[in-house]
Amino acid sequence: MVIPATAPLAAADPPRPPVNTDLPGELDVASPYLAQSVCDPAAKPGVTAFARLMSRHYSQLNYGISRNCNAGLTEHSEGRALDWMLNKNDPRQREIADSVVAWLVAPDAQGRPGAMARRFGVMYIIWDRKIWGTYNMGVGWRPYYGSSPHTDHIHFSFSWDGAMQRTSWWTGKAWTSVTKTPGGTSGTPVTPPPVATPQSYPTLTVGAKGADVKIAQKVIGVTADGAFGPATQAALRRWQSAQSIPVTGALDARTWQRMVALGDVPPRGGMESLAKYFKTALRLGSSGEAVKAAQKKLGVSADGAYGEKTAAAVRAFQRKMTLRVDGIVGENAWRALAGLPYVKNGSAPEPKPTPVTPTVRSTTEYSPVKSTVLAVGARGSAVKVLQRALAVGVDGAFGPGTQKAVRTFQQRAGLKATGVVDTKTWTALEARDYPFLRYRTTVLKPGSKGSVVTALQRALGIRADGSYGAQTVEAVKSLQGRRGMARTGVVGGMTWQALEKEMRARSAR
Repeated sequence: MVIPATAPLAAADPPRPPVNTDLPGELDVASPYLAQSVCDPAAKPGVTAFARLMSRHYSQLNYGISRNCNAGLTEHSEGRALDWMLNKNDPRQREIADSVVAWLVAPDAQGRPGAMARRFGVMYIIWDRKIWGTYNMGVGWRPYYGSSPHTDHIHFSFSWDGAMQRTSWWTGKAWTSVTKTPGGTSGTPVTPPPVATPQSYPTLTVGAKGADVKIAQKVIGVTADGAFGPATQAALRRWQSAQSIPVTGALDARTWQRMVALGDVPPRGGMESLAKYFKTALRLGSSGEAVKAAQKKLGVSADGAYGEKTAAAVRAFQRKMTLRVDGIVGENAWRALAGLPYVKNGSAPEPKPTPVTPTVRSTTEYSPVKSTVLAVGARGSAVKVLQRALAVGVDGAFGPGTQKAVRTFQQRAGLKATGVVDTKTWTALEARDYPFLRYRTTVLKPGSKGSVVTALQRALGIRADGSYGAQTVEAVKSLQGRRGMARTGVVGGMTWQALEKEMRARSAR
């Protein structure tokens, strides 16, 4: 059996490798070099299992497996290579990396080199400008001259048998033949054991790669390439702000919990999405899965039967959360249970929801002042509108600093830099801040085509082909979700306004 670390390693502890008490005495075959031969970037089970084992054991969760097939010759494009993001310039990460590679390539008690690497089916390792391979163990570590020095991650490439989880670490039986192609074997085929579903979402930051990054990217509305870069972090910060949770720029526990609670990502382990129950009212006599879900959150016996004990727990929760205390779980109480924003209403009767008519504005703060000409010496509210737009000190007095900012804007907007604000300057400011004002009465939906769709797609950062297809629908839904709107995938006035707000926030970063 595999004995994981009982707790994350303390800063002063030397790295300790995981232990497997079920290993056989016989050792797996040392793999020859098997270069990429097909395009099949889906992560293979042995690689995924190894990545999860290492990252959890050492509490270093950032890694990536798959890569597009236009990235050159690499086993990443077959889903049988792993980049574990450990940086040699971080003393703790360097200690872990050196310990792991030493453990993998070391001889065992019988003097057999690369014993642990062979038990995982690791074919070669690149770390800190050096490479080691099972196909050349007599040489040991040798210099690596590739374009990446591999000082910010360890690269592991696996044999096909290691990638498919056939080796002894996973099966308890040494694999002694070599599979040289993706689908073939040169021995008795062994069905790899299934990879267990992860029990939680890892904390991920810039530099992380993999399927979990891709899951989150779909929610926050950026290209789901599985690589956590600056654009993903910026979009994540906007999403966290819109959800009123701590803006950390990291995929942390609070962020994953909110995504699960909203029903945007599937729950793992003890996490459960309550969103599917929001329209289900629970009271004395109710029964079923919704009752069980509420009982688990309330910390009472989850027997699926809404009795007096459950009602008492509901009332106690309602008092704690300043909800109407009636022992009934309605949508507002469900939201509180899920950790989502809800309406605090004390002991007053819970109001019936009143339909809210969204307000689509046809005017802006520039509309009343477009006919006003401003120059040095001007004062008043129109000057304040101008100063707010130019991000200069707002004092209502048009002085040299404001004039300089006006000239700079005029130059950037392709206007004559006079330093005097006229209708053309006001119009250019409005177009900068409200580029979709003229589209606010235009509704776009699947099947729409034309230049307006192209403008939408460019603003969303997706392929601008002028055709409102599935990719556009998903990008619009992501925008709507980030801005707290119904995820309809249809663009109307409110969505145009939301897109403008997001573009302004993006440009201000």
